[in-house]
Amino acid sequence: MISEPVPRFDSVDSKGVVYSKIPKLSFPVDEQGRSLLVQDVTCYSKAALYDGFKAWRDGGPVCSGRFDNKGAWKSELRRNNTRYSQAEMKITGIDKVFDNQVFEGGVWGLRWTGSDLSPKGVFPQYFKQVGGERVVVAAGEVPKETGLHAREFTEAQAGATYTSPGSGAWAKPGPAQTPCTTNLADGSRVTYAWYRFVDQPSLQQYQWSDERKAKLQALVEKVHAHWTMDRDYMEPPSHGKLARLDPALLVTPPAGFKVGYVPIVIRQEAAPR
Repeated sequence: MISEPVPRFDSVDSKGVVYSKIPKLSFPVDEQGRSLLVQDVTCYSKAALYDGFKAWRDGGPVCSGRFDNKGAWKSELRRNNTRYSQAEMKITGIDKVFDNQVFEGGVWGLRWTGSDLSPKGVFPQYFKQVGGERVVVAAGEVPKETGLHAREFTEAQAGATYTSPGSGAWAKPGPAQTPCTTNLADGSRVTYAWYRFVDQPSLQQYQWSDERKAKLQALVEKVHAHWTMDRDYMEPPSHGKLARLDPALLVTPPAGFKVGYVPIVIRQEAAPR
């Protein structure tokens, strides 16, 4: 069942009929008119990674970091009817716009019909209350007097500048290197500093002994040395490609900081224009 919280405008026409509008929700559509949404659902037991990593921590052979298929169970997706609701009422008419299906290879998604109610790849935006249901309607069926056509949803705005505290866990033991900056694709500038792994602020709350911190730091350094970013640790997707990251998020450690150190964001603000 898919329901709230989706932002919504409600309006009543002169006859007392309730109409509603939600934001435009767009989905990628392939050449076959499908939106592939769920695939490769896999559950992992301790045998997939935990056991090998624990043995390595305890002095055993190096753990590759790759998920072992012997500890994996792949779920079989089945086509069950999905129920959509709005204002605690069932939405009807969705089946005229798309149908949810399980496609070849066990991929669950939507097959679009190309209905006049909504373009392919776009979830219906307008609804009419009929009895105890919200019925999908085309934009042209919504009376102008409701004012819904002109109403727009407020877009997300950039938040206030974030700056980490200059004292406490952020300063003691503190970063091991002068802060760096990078501009992100979202229009913000991030300032970050390299901390020794056990010195990062989030770990200071635990008040570990020097011995325990040394053991953890040594383990992390082994992970950084053996689990490099140029390898695959999980099977690639059976269909499509993985999402791409903003390249600015992938930072290169300075000399001497490749092993045992992590970048921690200490400030984010609007990038200068």
